Amino acid sequence: MKVLTDFDGTLTNIQHEYEFELQYIIRVLEEQCGIRREEFELLYETVWRYILQFPDSHGWYHNGRISAYCDEDLFMQAICVMNQLDEWRNDPPESIVGIMERMGSLSFMDIAEDAHAAMNLEPLEHSNTPEPQVAAAFQELLDRDFEIVVASNSPTSRIIQKFEYIGLKPVDHENNPSAQFRVRGHAGKFVLGNNPNPVDFGPRTIDVDHMGYKKIISEERPQVVIGDVFSLDLALPAVMAREEPLIYEDMQLYLRTRSYTPDWAISCIQTPLAGCPASLRFLNNFNDLSSMIRKRF
Repeated sequence: MKVLTDFDGTLTNIQHEYEFELQYIIRVLEEQCGIRREEFELLYETVWRYILQFPDSHGWYHNGRISAYCDEDLFMQAICVMNQLDEWRNDPPESIVGIMERMGSLSFMDIAEDAHAAMNLEPLEHSNTPEPQVAAAFQELLDRDFEIVVASNSPTSRIIQKFEYIGLKPVDHENNPSAQFRVRGHAGKFVLGNNPNPVDFGPRTIDVDHMGYKKIISEERPQVVIGDVFSLDLALPAVMAREEPLIYEDMQLYLRTRSYTPDWAISCIQTPLAGCPASLRFLNNFNDLSSMIRKRF
C-alpha cells in the first residue's frame, strides 16, 4: 500500500518558519526604509483585513490563475499580503500612504522571496523539521511494508536532511524510483497548465489543471494522499478518483488540519465532491494515522 504525502505544513508545523519570514521582512524594512515594526504590523493587518473581504479573489497565482487560495496556509497568507502591497504602491489606502512612500522602488514581494530563501538556509532544529509524531507514524508504516512518497514543492535535498534530523532515511526518487521511502522534491504542485479545469468544491472553485502533480499521482497510484492545503494536495486526486474510479476507487484522502485550516476546506471533507468514490477524512494528529489507514489486501 502506498502513501503520497505533502511535506511543509503537513509533516511540519510552519508557524516558526512563517514568523521567521515576517521578522526577516521587518528587519529589511527597518534598515532600508526606516519602517518600524509597529508600522509594518499595521500594514499587514490592514492588507489582510482587505483580502479577507474577497478571499476567493486572492491566492497563489500561476499562469494567470489562482493555484491555491490566500487562506489555506500561512505562507500563502504572507505571499498574498506582500503582493497586495505591491499592487497598492501607486494608489494605497489613505491610512498607509506615508508608510508606502518610504518604500521607494523596493518590492515587497522581492523582500518576501528573499525571506523565504533565507528561511530555507536556517539550521535544522525541532521547530522546522517533521514533528515527533510523524517519525513514529512513518516508522510504523514502513515496518508494515507501506511505501511512502513525499511530493513537495521544496528541494529534495532539504527535505531529506530534515527527515534525517529526526532519524528517518528516505532517498531521492530520481536516484531510486522504486525505493520504499522516497522524496519527490520540486514537485511544482502549484503549476497550472494551459487548459483550465475549474471544479466546484463547496463555496470555492478550484482549478485542478495541475499537470505536474497529476503526472506524479498517475505514476505512483497511491491508495492514501495526505496534505494540509486542499487546493494543492487533495482537490486533484479527488477529481481523478471521480474520473477514473476503477483505478482510484479505494483512495483515502486526508486533510491534515491546522489552526489556519479554513472552514471552507473543512466543508470539502464533510461534504465530498459529488461522484467521488474516494473517502475524505480529517487527520488531526499523526498519532492516529496508522490506525486510520485501511490496508487493502
